[in-house]
Amino acid sequence: MKPEELKIYAEFMKKYGLEYIEVKKGDFHLILSKKGEEIKESRPIEEIPSDINPEEIVEESKQKFQKLENVVYVKSPLVGTFYRAPSPESPPFVEVGSEVKEGDTLCIIEAMKVMNEIKSEHRGIVKEILVENGKPVEFGQVLFIIELIK
Repeated sequence: MKPEELKIYAEFMKKYGLEYIEVKKGDFHLILSKKGEEIKESRPIEEIPSDINPEEIVEESKQKFQKLENVVYVKSPLVGTFYRAPSPESPPFVEVGSEVKEGDTLCIIEAMKVMNEIKSEHRGIVKEILVENGKPVEFGQVLFIIELIK
């Protein structure tokens, strides 16, 4: 199993506040629990609610952004280092409260010495910047929360 596949299950646990998850699918069997959580053999197995589609969760994790009502979660399209400005002396591309439109640069992610501009695909207001300047980011990690403007 690849690390990005495990990440999907970990995000599912976090999203629904789970301490423990056990997945059985054919010959595949996976048990995950939070650090320090004791796994008990007699623990009852809870079925995944019927309104939750695992394939949908996998597809959602692959999207560059996630849209919920009037909010967009801008995700990192690659692994690299997050930069809020084009250079250390320059002002950041955006701040919390900045209005952005389609095509505006939000940040740069450096990967293998290549600077990749991450542009907004929506018009809106930056509500949160979830990564510190110069910090590493993972594929699919949420970078910005943008409230959409109609």
